[in-house]
Amino acid sequence: MENNPIEVDKENKIKIKPELMIEEKLYPFIHENLVFLFFKDENELIHCYEISNKEVKDNILKHPDKIIEILEKENNNLT
Repeated sequence: MENNPIEVDKENKIKIKPELMIEEKLYPFIHENLVFLFFKDENELIHCYEISNKEVKDNILKHPDKIIEILEKENNNLT
């Protein structure tokens, strides 16, 4: 099983392991009914974004196994 670079610790805090992250890969993460997107860029900087669009967030929370598909669809709708 692959180690997940984004986890929740015993104190219910999000813990990031950047050494396990692949550059330019999106890491979606759901925690306390919030949807976060983590990303490590080519300079090894870690970025974190929260999905604020209620409709998109609710759709992701209903279908967490399809999070990438939902995000791609939303991205296509914006262009």
